[in-house]
This record gives sequence, C-alpha cells and structure tokens, in this order.
Amino acid sequence: MKPTYRVIILDDEPPARDLIEAFVNQMPDMQCLASCSNAMQGLQAIQDLKPDLLFLDIQMPEMTGLELIKLPLMPRPEIILTTAFPEYALTSYDYSVLDYLVKPIAFDRFVKSIVKFREKRQLASSPAGWHPIDESQPTNMLPTDLVSLSDTNSIWLREEKRLLQIPYREILYIEGLKDYVKVHLKDQVIVTHMSLGKAEKLFAAPQFVLVH
Repeated sequence: MKPTYRVIILDDEPPARDLIEAFVNQMPDMQCLASCSNAMQGLQAIQDLKPDLLFLDIQMPEMTGLELIKLPLMPRPEIILTTAFPEYALTSYDYSVLDYLVKPIAFDRFVKSIVKFREKRQLASSPAGWHPIDESQPTNMLPTDLVSLSDTNSIWLREEKRLLQIPYREILYIEGLKDYVKVHLKDQVIVTHMSLGKAEKLFAAPQFVLVH
C-alpha cells in the first residue's frame, strides 16, 4: 500500500489555493488536510495536523511566507514555495525549501515537484546514499572535501544538512546559477550552494564536458 502524504496549502488567493488543491487531489498518495488563507490559520494547522508537505505562498499580508519559514516549525514539513514573482527563486534556496513554483502553476511542473518530494522522502527513509552531517561543520563544505569522498562511479554533494551520493550515470547535466549549481538527474534536480568554478573542479571526471 502506498504511503499517504499529508499536505497543507497556505495562500491568501482563493484561486491559487483551489488550483493547488485540485492538483493534490489528483495524486493518489496525497491527502490535502487543510487549505489556509493566512499565516495564523496556517501555523495553527501545521501545529495541529503535522503535514509532510506545505505549499506556501511568499507574498501574504501580516506575515510573508519567508518570514513564516524562519519560525521553528516542529516537526518541520517539506516546503514548496509558490509565488507570481520569479525573482524569489534563488532567494528561496537560502531557506532550504524543497522547490519553487511560479504562478500560474502548470500541472506538469507541479508533478515534477511532487516527484522530487517523493524521492526525497524515500531516500531519507533509506540509509543507502544519505549520510548525516555534523551541524558544527561549515555550511559551505570545501570542494576538495567532496572530491576526496568521490570515486570513479559516483560523486558526493551537499543538500541542506546531508550528503548525497550520486552515481555518475544518473547525472544528465550541471547548470550554474550564480552561487548555486543545479544538478539535473534523470528524474529530479538537486540544488547545492557552490560556485560554477568550484563545480568545474568537483565535476572533473572524464564523463563531463564543459559547454559555454
């Protein structure tokens, strides 16, 4: 039996809430527990219902989504940010969110976010590939440290406060985004805080070719 993931939607715009809820209802392993119109409602629902996944709008009155993220939500759900302002995309990764959806949200892009959520949950529940990092370590691990962990078949990347071992065969391409690097795999995307110059040193294996 597939697990049922618990979802809360927090957005001050009714059409946006209705659309996301309609999308969630099409996912057989997802259950929408609450659809909230303001931060106070959302915080109460998170506390009471303990969702696995939160769709969170950034621009809201009283308290923005980014302000809400800073609160000590326990247990903390995975968070997918939603907004009509694409300029928040890179900023959102500083808050360790799972993904970022730009309104109007297309169903295929929504599905990609759900796939990413499922895979992260599955990987997190399995010891293979995921290794906890001591939180006393520097947030931005040096590339040489990661290189020393890598071998001829796989590479290690930091995502949030974990190390993820990725087989080379799963990597399609690497994309530079200012101080971030997006690693495109066959069925998900990993975003890690790293300059493109450091990435070039890290991805120095013969399987990779630099394209300008």
